[in-house]
Amino acid sequence: MKHVTAIMLLICIGTPCIFGSSTLELKTDCAAAVALFGETVPVRIEAQLSLGPEFGLMLPIELTAEKERRGPVYLESGLFLAYHPFTPAATIYASLIQIGILFERRYGENRTFFLNEAGFGYTFRFPFGLLIEPRLTIKDPNSVFTSDYQELRETFSSYPMIRFALYGGWSFTLPSETR
Repeated sequence: MKHVTAIMLLICIGTPCIFGSSTLELKTDCAAAVALFGETVPVRIEAQLSLGPEFGLMLPIELTAEKERRGPVYLESGLFLAYHPFTPAATIYASLIQIGILFERRYGENRTFFLNEAGFGYTFRFPFGLLIEPRLTIKDPNSVFTSDYQELRETFSSYPMIRFALYGGWSFTLPSETR
């Protein structure tokens, strides 16, 4: 976790120097609150750094857990490319690298997965940096990692391959280097 924090700080400090003014968006999946009534609870937070008007980098961290005692816990993270093809509000997300670790607490085993996903979202921006983004996420859109996703679907009582999410968060402008 220290390494992820150090990398994010370096990116946040170095990006405005290279690309000029950047924005940092911190978001969480608000639709996951509905899952509190089910058996599987997914929680996702993410940080997105704009690299210019068309591109950005996103670092999500997702935790999926079964409510049962000593149930499996799945931690997932990666580096995503955020592309704004038509307008800054419409975004296409694609994973550049994505890794997950499944902790089988009942059996004391760990398993590593290499995955991919794509998403489509539209960001509504409000005053004071508040933002809301409905997003459709498709896991393994090109069916390369079918056995890994099949194992995850068998491990959890609910692990959807296509998911609608509602992200809420804030946008911060990072200062640029002045000369």
